Amino acid sequence: MSNKKKRNAPHNLQNLQRNLNPIITIDESKGESLFMIVDFSLPKWNHVRRIMSKRLANRNITSVIYAGTPGPDRTVTNKQNILYMNDAPEAKFWEAYKALEFLYKTAGGTVEIRNYDGKSMQEAAALMKRLDHAKVWIGDECDRINL
Repeated sequence: MSNKKKRNAPHNLQNLQRNLNPIITIDESKGESLFMIVDFSLPKWNHVRRIMSKRLANRNITSVIYAGTPGPDRTVTNKQNILYMNDAPEAKFWEAYKALEFLYKTAGGTVEIRNYDGKSMQEAAALMKRLDHAKVWIGDECDRINL
């Protein structure tokens, strides 16, 4: 008899969304893809403003903008001031981005853009891991830590 702990039945997407309550989800089966992740920060402040965006099948952009404290794995905790932009033309997204960029650069801040447009989620995750943009677990690593 094995002492190996049995995993629960595989989670379906709706249960995961309800349990994890993500602020943005990407469904590749609907033609969605990760677009960009942008961090804005000011010197001597332990906060960032982050834009997470996805490209929809119709080429429009849906994004969420929030502020919070970055952790060691580059996730942002204590999310606040959450704003959504849903199904907007790409030009509208760039207008919002340029306004934030202007404000932060005027105040001496920095802007870090991570562009994942045109990549599958698997490719984007591999790139995040390789460039240390985020703590990412892929394949067997997920099983090892029971994700």
